[in-house]
Amino acid sequence: MEMLIYFKSLGRYFCESPAHVREELVSELRDRLHKSKEKGTACSVQLADVIEDSDEKINKLARLIVRDPDAPSALLNRLAGSADKEVLERIAEHPRASGFTLAELARSSHFEVRMAVAENANTPTNILHELVEDEHCDVRYRLAESPHVCVSVLLRLEEDENPFVSMRAAMTLERLDFGYRSFYAA
Repeated sequence: MEMLIYFKSLGRYFCESPAHVREELVSELRDRLHKSKEKGTACSVQLADVIEDSDEKINKLARLIVRDPDAPSALLNRLAGSADKEVLERIAEHPRASGFTLAELARSSHFEVRMAVAENANTPTNILHELVEDEHCDVRYRLAESPHVCVSVLLRLEEDENPFVSMRAAMTLERLDFGYRSFYAA
């Protein structure tokens, strides 16, 4: 499956990126243009042809973008369609990931991606409540240790069938010490 990169967002991202990211992108594009000239193709190579060369190169470019803490939310959203687990996990951890993107990633088949969603401060509360029911205990455990979750989620996790998850939720509630325990328990 080919991943589409929207060039308007990519261009904006490229202009606003730190110097080391721009240098890496320029180097990658230069290499691809050089290879296409060696193959005897016309000099007027389209940018789409250069970028959509192969899934491996696209994933390399996507990995580079998602490591940038200043990557725009709109570009992260578009890259969330990737099949690369590492890219998805980095997007789920990204501080600029939108609630919409995180909601999509919460439904990933990769439990590592769902774990990263559970820890992201931008994850909407309704998605956190859905993750309480996740089939993988590591996702629930990660949720139980996150200081970003609301007390109601922690109280639900405190009743989890897995003793490690319930203990971690109780410890997080103690650590946060909101004093809301009696209010929510009623």
